[in-house]
Amino acid sequence: MKEYLKIGFMNPQKLTDARKMTRKQILGFFAVLALILTFSMTSMLINVLSTLQEDGTEIAEQIPEFTITDNRLVTDDDQESYVHQTNSFLFFFDPNGSIETSEIDANLNRLNVPIGIGLMQDEFYLNVTGRSLPVTYDQLDGFTHTTFINLMSQIGNLSPLVLLFIFAVAYLASSLSLLYEWLILSLFTNILVTLFRLKFTFRKNARMALVSLSIPTLSISLIEAFGYFVPFAFELKVGFALYFLFTSLKAIAPKKKKEE
Repeated sequence: MKEYLKIGFMNPQKLTDARKMTRKQILGFFAVLALILTFSMTSMLINVLSTLQEDGTEIAEQIPEFTITDNRLVTDDDQESYVHQTNSFLFFFDPNGSIETSEIDANLNRLNVPIGIGLMQDEFYLNVTGRSLPVTYDQLDGFTHTTFINLMSQIGNLSPLVLLFIFAVAYLASSLSLLYEWLILSLFTNILVTLFRLKFTFRKNARMALVSLSIPTLSISLIEAFGYFVPFAFELKVGFALYFLFTSLKAIAPKKKKEE
């Protein structure tokens, strides 16, 4: 296993040696790459949750006093409707019935904000990435500004259980993403091997393809872990992996021809 890790991360010119990997080594190598992706994805999710917590606290600090009584939002008589926008939320407070839910949806699309919350005159409205969830106030009888403040302040709370759940979800998502990349790259590797007139089976090509993803996966994951977005990440991974495969296969192609 150590030998193939060294090839993948330090000496990709010898990718053809990866043809000798056993099934156990393949599974282990896949697990290592999935773990690298998981740390990157977990870091990004934690950053998102931290932003949600900050934005939720900002909204909670400005919410006026209110209660939900007789299926209506009750506030002081002089309380005006208002809108509060953060990076994560678009919050509408409307005790006067002057705002429609369609206006919330339209502004979410226009401002590209993921979550819309509306404390409307006669309903609680929630829109998350385009999916709406209206809730009637008879389900929230006795709901007050104190309850809402506590709720918004707890959004994005990173307890150990939440962190464990995030890591588990990220590992599953990373494994599926890596499996897709591996399959696509294996097909391209098969084409390269055919062009070089090398008689390798698809299984051997897939082994080389998996190891060739080492450096691209580590490099892009490190960049994304620091909060930077990498455009065309999939294309970059496949492109660099194919380059490593090309140079490795080219090095043995003349030897193969001489044997013929």
